[in-house]
Amino acid sequence: MKAKRGRKGATRKSGRGGARPKRAAAKPLAIGIDLGGTNLKGVVMAEDGVRRHEYRVPTEATRGGAQVLANIVKLVGMLIESEGGTEQIRGVGIGTPGFVDGDGLILGGAENIPGWKGNNMFKPIVSRYGLRATAGNDVTVAALAEAKYGAGRGIANMALFALGTGIGGGIVINGHVYKGTHGMAGELGHIQVEREGLPCTCGRRGCVEQYASATGIVNNAKILCAKMSQVTPFVELVRMHPEQVTSKVVYDYVAKGDAGAIAVHEYVCDHLAMAVGIVLDSLPPDRVVLGGGVLQAGQIIVDTVARHTGKYCWPQIRERCDIVAAQCGDAAGVLGAAALVFDEMGG
Repeated sequence: MKAKRGRKGATRKSGRGGARPKRAAAKPLAIGIDLGGTNLKGVVMAEDGVRRHEYRVPTEATRGGAQVLANIVKLVGMLIESEGGTEQIRGVGIGTPGFVDGDGLILGGAENIPGWKGNNMFKPIVSRYGLRATAGNDVTVAALAEAKYGAGRGIANMALFALGTGIGGGIVINGHVYKGTHGMAGELGHIQVEREGLPCTCGRRGCVEQYASATGIVNNAKILCAKMSQVTPFVELVRMHPEQVTSKVVYDYVAKGDAGAIAVHEYVCDHLAMAVGIVLDSLPPDRVVLGGGVLQAGQIIVDTVARHTGKYCWPQIRERCDIVAAQCGDAAGVLGAAALVFDEMGG
């Protein structure tokens, strides 16, 4: 669908069918905001997932937290204006990197946005527009999106592992997102899978993020290939040109059947399977969803993790849990942010 240009710096998408939708008199709506490092995505959405208005504006993260917050408030205003007022809008949901408490205060964990810690996201939205607000970690709300509109539809209990530069996570229990104390639930990337393993940015060692994230896959490819006795084309590439290695390159060689790349793949998936097994024994969910940019490699990651997971949890639990790929793609954050409004404030 071709985007329409609205206000300066913003991209607006029309409703379904290309025509501006008519407003239903009593249908409850929510605004969802997904805070990314480059762009803010905003949507006005009904509870069934139908999106009425969408905008995307620059985050301007390098200008600091105060500017980012001002851009969020501005984006909320643009969405309200597109809808023609706040009459049907139940509230505003925001997905943000890092941790946010129940009052909208950013507690930390969003190092890619200088000065984001300490900002309160709710106060300017409430004071300017009179709307209630709620928020969650960006991967936490993505898990809710998968539960409502994606791979977890019809499932009561679900966990999401989002494999990107790092590994994020989210937990849905009885159909509702679980935030935990101060919004800190779902840090599944920091499940320890090696007692004396690779150092992690959290200050500990052996977190699964250091093995199965995009960064972890590349680092482990270099470590493993340095020790391999069989020199395959992939092993030779890693040794001669390590700067060229990405997680995509690893999986390009896996697709070619390269034994060295396949060994790396099995190694990282085995570590991810251990983390999945710990989650299965702890919750246990009906379904585990694997998402994030690393999953562009295809079904092979899901299948391999599923094959290894049984080693790390009770067999009876594993038999009753599906492991599947995410379905919402890069829309998960904004869909989940809007869904959070309905989840916490009702329809």
